[in-house]
Amino acid sequence: MMFSRVSGFAAGLTAAVSLIALQTSPALAFDPTGNEIADAFLTLLDSEEGTVQSYGSVDASGNTVTISDLLITNEDDKDAKVTIVSTVLTGGELQSNGRLKLENLTLENLELAADDGGMSLDNISVSALVLPSAEEAKTNDSPVGPGYESFEATSIQIRDEDGKVADIQKISSSIDSMDGDLPTSGQFAITGATIDVKQIEADEAKSLTDLGYETLSVDVSGSGKWDPDAATINVPALNINAKDAASLTISFSLGGVTRDVVTQLNETSDNPEEAMALLQNITIANAKIRLDDESLTGRILDQEAQKAGVEVPVYVSGLTGGLPMMLGVLQNKELEAKVTEAVTEFLTTPGSLEIAASPAAPVPVAQIMGTAMFAPQMIPQILSVGITANQ
Repeated sequence: MMFSRVSGFAAGLTAAVSLIALQTSPALAFDPTGNEIADAFLTLLDSEEGTVQSYGSVDASGNTVTISDLLITNEDDKDAKVTIVSTVLTGGELQSNGRLKLENLTLENLELAADDGGMSLDNISVSALVLPSAEEAKTNDSPVGPGYESFEATSIQIRDEDGKVADIQKISSSIDSMDGDLPTSGQFAITGATIDVKQIEADEAKSLTDLGYETLSVDVSGSGKWDPDAATINVPALNINAKDAASLTISFSLGGVTRDVVTQLNETSDNPEEAMALLQNITIANAKIRLDDESLTGRILDQEAQKAGVEVPVYVSGLTGGLPMMLGVLQNKELEAKVTEAVTEFLTTPGSLEIAASPAAPVPVAQIMGTAMFAPQMIPQILSVGITANQ
């Protein structure tokens, strides 16, 4: 909901996006504007927790409706409110099923305030947006498939009661292709997320400040493509890059992802047991995790060696010397040797560390789960796991 706690990054984003997906209440708190597109939009914003308290003006020009100075309050919390200087609805169309379709929605200068913090942003722009009907909103039944084509939010500030927690330059996402009501490809990016280390949880902050970080700047991006005819999903790269720390890249390809599986997963999203049962026949064709160091490993080794009262090379030698005994549980001498060699090289000269699963044939998730229960040491073999350093 709009007035949920804004104590962290995810909560702040949820609060922003929730502006376009609120539950409606039977009675409207605002005076109707006389414009059916504006009234339909305001009806969705007017909820039991959030109430459209007032708006400045409603202007229509061609297919564009502009609502100025929106004020949304919470009758249960006098300190909670949302203000939006300008709301622009372009190409609005009320559909026969009661949904509101917009070519574009733009919110400018949004401010969310609450007693435990808040959030502000310069602009949200959403294209090809489909909002639920009032009845669907009441029952929390959103339209089938993605409700937008592209989303972008800029200049976001998230804060708690003690001050600013994070700045984010831009958040963007897009649905690039569809198969009926189901998305088949898309991408997203979070650019320039700068976190104030002192403002996050005490234990986490202490660990980061001990490593020499006062702020942490992070970029996240990813893309994916689903081929419903081949029943495959390919994620070429999910990237998490923390400046002056490290970057993590994950990629994978899955099989057995049919239209029926995707539809049923959407329908069982609130039932983990049913969802897990559906995943049993999905196969893993390949997967890769790569870590590229940008100073984080060296900082950690320096810190731990100092605690142990030894030089870094001596500390690393102690760590790597115990690897063969630790890896004995794998019962795979060849893999033990590869892991020991790669980890030793990475810790001695931090560069990159990559773990790849490249089975000769796709492996069903059911087989992996069964192996994990009864013979976990066999998982690296059935997935043909390999590891390399500094390549």
